Amino acid sequence: MEQKRNKKIIVAIVALLIVAAAMFAVYRFAMPQGTKGDKSITVTVVHGDETEKVFEYDTDEEYLGPVVTEDGLVEGEEGEFGLFITTVDGETADEAKQEWWCVTKGGEMTTVSVSEQVIEDGDAFELTLTVGY
Repeated sequence: MEQKRNKKIIVAIVALLIVAAAMFAVYRFAMPQGTKGDKSITVTVVHGDETEKVFEYDTDEEYLGPVVTEDGLVEGEEGEFGLFITTVDGETADEAKQEWWCVTKGGEMTTVSVSEQVIEDGDAFELTLTVGY
């Protein structure tokens, strides 16, 4: 009886591992891929005092993260979901005031971190210091 129970548990664990591996493979396959080649993009920073500063980039990167971190425009912490932005253009979000950096593309909030945000030629992104969770 005990051996039967142990065998069922082992089969269940193996099945769970197979399902998890399959889900990971589907995620990696379906994840948006960046466009290869040269592209020009703009990143507008909207500071806490509502002043704006526009940064223009010519790059061959496929994702936004490397573009904005290489020159020091953005600083942050790598986490489970990619780069969590803490500082942009020298201004650090104050967690005690519920401040955070909102990433938008063409005025629409992005659904991924800058690490996974695909870029294409002509894209316009905004980094806005936002208050309130």
